[in-house]
Amino acid sequence: MTLIEVAIALVIISIVSLYFLSYFTNSEAQSKLTNQKLSATHLANAELHKVQAIPFNDLEGRLTASNCTQLPEQTSNEIYVIDTQICRNHPKYTSNPDVLYITITTSWAPDKDQPGQYKHKVSIVGAAKKNYAIDGGK
Repeated sequence: MTLIEVAIALVIISIVSLYFLSYFTNSEAQSKLTNQKLSATHLANAELHKVQAIPFNDLEGRLTASNCTQLPEQTSNEIYVIDTQICRNHPKYTSNPDVLYITITTSWAPDKDQPGQYKHKVSIVGAAKKNYAIDGGK
């Protein structure tokens, strides 16, 4: 083997190594984002269960004339911001006077270009039913 062949082999090995190194770096960032999204989903689900535990009449009493109300914003670990909205109807579901729709949005990573906005958010929708306990959970 000549010195030129060895140099060419080293260049090829370097290019292949850099490709795989960038793959591992990108997968680490994607894994971190996935873990943050999972945490945000768990926080939203926990908040949904808290709101669903509030008696229906109390939730209904918080509604405004616009048929929706925003509960006070919460911060969890100074990373996630949790917004809770309660409405009489939801665009994806059939309207029912005995059901209130609860939308929980968990946001994180403030956007530097748009103050007050976040780069990432997860929303889940649940419901509270009038006389749910009386109906035996149906």
